[in-house]
Amino acid sequence: MARHAHVLASVALGALGAMGCGDDQRAAPSAPPAKPTAPTAPTSVKIAGTVIDQTSGKPVGDVEVVLISASGEHTARANAGGAFELRVAPGSYRAVVRSETVMSVGFPDRVRLENPPRPELVGARDEALMPLLEARADLTDIELNVTPFAEVVGDIYAADGDDIQDAVVRLRWEDTFFAAPRATQPPALRPALGTDIARSSDDDGYVKLRVPPGNYIVDVFQPNYTTVENAIEVQVRAGEKRELTMPLVRGCIISGRVVDSEGAPAPDGAIERMGVRRDGFGPAGRVDAGTFRLATTDVGPVTLRAWPWRSPPSGPKTFECRDGKRYTDVVLRLPDQRPDMSGVIVDARGMPVPLAYIDVRALDPFVSGQQERADAAGNWHVYDMPPARYRITASAPGLGIVDTVVVAPRQDMRLALGGTGRIVGTATELVTGSVEVSFMHCGPQDQPQLIPHETRIVPVIGGSFTIERAPACTLTFAVRHRDKLVQQNVVVEPDRTAYIEVDIGTPREKTVTGVVRDAGGDGVAGARVTAVLGERETETARTDASGRYTLKTHSGAQLVGSKDAKLGRGRVGRANVASEQVDLVLDEERH
Repeated sequence: MARHAHVLASVALGALGAMGCGDDQRAAPSAPPAKPTAPTAPTSVKIAGTVIDQTSGKPVGDVEVVLISASGEHTARANAGGAFELRVAPGSYRAVVRSETVMSVGFPDRVRLENPPRPELVGARDEALMPLLEARADLTDIELNVTPFAEVVGDIYAADGDDIQDAVVRLRWEDTFFAAPRATQPPALRPALGTDIARSSDDDGYVKLRVPPGNYIVDVFQPNYTTVENAIEVQVRAGEKRELTMPLVRGCIISGRVVDSEGAPAPDGAIERMGVRRDGFGPAGRVDAGTFRLATTDVGPVTLRAWPWRSPPSGPKTFECRDGKRYTDVVLRLPDQRPDMSGVIVDARGMPVPLAYIDVRALDPFVSGQQERADAAGNWHVYDMPPARYRITASAPGLGIVDTVVVAPRQDMRLALGGTGRIVGTATELVTGSVEVSFMHCGPQDQPQLIPHETRIVPVIGGSFTIERAPACTLTFAVRHRDKLVQQNVVVEPDRTAYIEVDIGTPREKTVTGVVRDAGGDGVAGARVTAVLGERETETARTDASGRYTLKTHSGAQLVGSKDAKLGRGRVGRANVASEQVDLVLDEERH
């Protein structure tokens, strides 16, 4: 009844409204329904967090935080407690910290052909070493990792007494310094702001470099000299200042041009020397814009050839070297021949992938592998490959990998990258904050396919995190939180989500209560309960007359109850709760 009354009242009100509209008794047309308003994209987002010393896990204050995007730099000063805050436009940013006490470091991707230290790289920042931060909404509790650095200073001088000018020095990381297994220790670390390369002053040959702790080889480039025969090595620790002297000798320098069969400058690639590998030639220098330079202290015959990308190798040439000998205007000419393997590399949608690196590994004995690089249209060519079976692998950031076996010779191969997927993870000890994630390799440990690290800062919210655009493969990646670095393995499928739990973060403090019982189920009075975290005892308690105990410890701690010759064990859970009950049964014999 009430519903009918409401309808009648509505009709009556409508009729009265119509009667007040003059002679036109028709009802006024109703307004069209309003279109739903699309949510407005934010014009700015907040990025806030803390700068953390990754070796100690402690905050670092009074440093400059820099976020770099296509539009330039955005900076803020961290306070004494290491906290910082910026407002920036939504987008992708590279993060780095500037300081006179700590530095941002990164894991460089695989070095295909080693360059000599170059003047243009002195103090040049390398954004590929900076973690990527995707800021599409407000982000808080972000952590930026830094590490204390060591300083290396030294003098560069000529062994013959002449003055040295325009020398460029580089400290090149050697990973044998760390005792950690190769699987958990990335192959290299470099300062993101290029302080591992320096140029000597013109008046006294003095250089100053800053690097993360580690073991290094000293590389020196000077147009008219080369380094002494034995490599100079230096080992440095955080906060240390080391002094070096770096003598240079005239040596034997061979320089010139690499041209194709028609005389045009060849692509970049390798200068190879006989004897570098046991089976013959191996990389010893670099072709750069069609030119090369190789310096050595060896005396006697030195046989070289050029092998640029997407080209056959040149014929060999031999030079008689001695100290002070100079060979200039040398021409290494590439032959005109058909490739043994060729094709195009494309992404999962079939679009060409420009400048991708391709590795060709021989599967048959007495056959050597090669590395190659596609051109700007994704085309690749491999030369001097005898008939055999080969494993071909390639990868590209954000596009996935390809791994296939072929038999040479073969033409017009289509290498299709497998795409990417998503990883959703749970951090056992971290509720809110961020982790730093770096991809390491695809496939098994004994036959890994190295891939771009693509280091990024991944927010952790409610104990969960998401890694987008992970290569579809059996993936090994590193997760860092403060002073803890763990390695994870997960199978990622194209356009699917993989789930994983990562044991990382700072254990949460908990109040633990419980009852210690004997094997018959009775409470044990006066039993000792010990909390062990790692290998350290953190807290002890005694049970009361009914066998109850209370102590404060941390999530993940092991509990050991004991009395007389009996033991009982338990584990504090990792759930994000302030208190927990853990009962123990004394059912083990003490040894």
